[in-house]
Amino acid sequence: MKIKKSKAENKDPFAEYEQEVARSVAAAQKRIKEEKEKREYVDFESYPAELLKREVFAAIKKDLGAPKIAEVELAVPPPHAQADFALAIFNFVKGGENPNALAQKIANEINNEKINWIKEAVAKAAFVNLKADERKLYPEILAKIIMLGKDYGESGANAGKTVLLDYSAPNIAKPIGVGHLRSTIIGEALANLYRATGYSVIRDNHLGDWGTQFGSLIYAYQKWGDPKKVAKDPIRELKNLYVQFHKFAKNNPEIKEKGREIFCRLEKKDPKLAALWKQFRDLSLNDFNQVYERLGISFDTNIGESYFTKQADLIVRECLKKGVCYKDKKSEAIVADAIEKLPSFLLRKQDGSSLYLSRDLATLQFRVSAFSPDAILYVVGNEQELHFRQLFAFAKIAGYLPEKVKAKHIGFGMVLSGGKKMSTRGGTLIELEELFNQAKEKSKEISQAKNPEASPEELENLAEIIGLGAIIYNDLSQSRNTNIAFDWEKMLSLEGSSAIYLQYSYVRVQSILKKIIATYGEISANTLKKEEMIFADKSEFALAKKLMLFPEVIAKAQKNNSPHYVCVYLEELAQSFNSFYNAVSILKTEERKLRNSRIALISAVALVIKKGLGLLSIKAPEKM
Repeated sequence: MKIKKSKAENKDPFAEYEQEVARSVAAAQKRIKEEKEKREYVDFESYPAELLKREVFAAIKKDLGAPKIAEVELAVPPPHAQADFALAIFNFVKGGENPNALAQKIANEINNEKINWIKEAVAKAAFVNLKADERKLYPEILAKIIMLGKDYGESGANAGKTVLLDYSAPNIAKPIGVGHLRSTIIGEALANLYRATGYSVIRDNHLGDWGTQFGSLIYAYQKWGDPKKVAKDPIRELKNLYVQFHKFAKNNPEIKEKGREIFCRLEKKDPKLAALWKQFRDLSLNDFNQVYERLGISFDTNIGESYFTKQADLIVRECLKKGVCYKDKKSEAIVADAIEKLPSFLLRKQDGSSLYLSRDLATLQFRVSAFSPDAILYVVGNEQELHFRQLFAFAKIAGYLPEKVKAKHIGFGMVLSGGKKMSTRGGTLIELEELFNQAKEKSKEISQAKNPEASPEELENLAEIIGLGAIIYNDLSQSRNTNIAFDWEKMLSLEGSSAIYLQYSYVRVQSILKKIIATYGEISANTLKKEEMIFADKSEFALAKKLMLFPEVIAKAQKNNSPHYVCVYLEELAQSFNSFYNAVSILKTEERKLRNSRIALISAVALVIKKGLGLLSIKAPEKM
């Protein structure tokens, strides 16, 4: 059996590739245009937490010079503080000023102004503790959630802006490994968070589909490749060939030069090599999309480095004319001098081949021209920090990065195996599908124990949801800048600080609501909207306070590019709900108004948990 011939063998593979890119870019441009014209947004300033914050700000700003509203941060203090909210005043302290005295001054001003929803302000060290008017604030919180429904937490704070996220970015002809897990998961969570705060989002999968490694791969394929094996399982076989090349090269270093020669011919568009390369690329995308489908990820564009090789050459010529780089007389490589105390770097090799940085310059120029983004985020490992600092600095002086476009490297720690970075070349790569399947099998054991009556199909679906959720949450619940040691037991743990704890809390609410419907009949959202919201237990107001802060958490997570803020919040919300669950029985609540208020409260909890998990690309099952 022979590999099916690519269409690229009958016409220019790169021309076909360019047409694919043009179609995807046009579709993204159309979507963004329509979205900006038609999308409706929630006014961030209409949320109770924001209204309260602005009232506090109005009361204290005259005594603080010229503070900014963003400097006002309301937090839920620890229980021993005996307060509902705490205002940290460190942001307002000026040189030599006594923070304790300033806190007392602010507390006095708040008390004098008689702020709506606040009964009393008390200075405590460098904090101002605020006691809420619970009976007034509680119904406002629930009314807002009931009114907005699934849109609760979202806002138009960044309406009209566009962000392009560069994430995942696996290398073609290799399976997506655990090493790319963090970029994929963090990037998708950030895309969701940016959209939730009003941005129009472009998801760009910048494939690693160019470089000398493809000369090595083509050499290995031509020398050792078995067409039947490649046809049966293309990506795994191509990976094995790449590993075989580097094992062979250890004792036969001369073949590395042969790999480089093949890549130089590929860069010059050798038709046979180009057809083979395009075939590898298409097979890889098909394989990648199976993984992305399981994760619920869909990219707007899959434009690889290869697309920018020609433009990279033109940019190097432009930069030479602008005098921002020069040709080294000895090597004839193109060099950019040190910028902003950063080391100098190459834009082109001495053999004329393009480099990662010059291709990234071309990519940046293309993105600015095609999409006019307000921000471009590169979700790439911390080890590439210097590269992006050089890229952004050089792009500015060369005129490819306008001031209005904010480019930022969103770094993250590595996934380590045995204390070392995983490597395809070294044969230590763990494939994502292998990880997903292991997680699913482990989850199936738990699902079957809890749901012995479930059908095989139900168990399969539930195990998939729980298994993938566990993997995603294990990553996102940690600060993205930390390294993660790859440990099967830890990665697949479904206990403790995990997605399953949140999923189970959601399912518990759904179970309570079903029992309530069976006992009292269904309560519509319209009925709840008309109901006067009241409470009888402190745990109810504590839960409402936590719900009130959800929009602020989304805004903070987006602003700081830190999805783990959402994880911390959801765990605290689930803990608050479980405290309420242990203190109050809704089914035994006989008074209609109080019962309906409690129904509204736990419905809001379920909505926010599901919404929060959704921002992390984790599903919430209806039963477990």
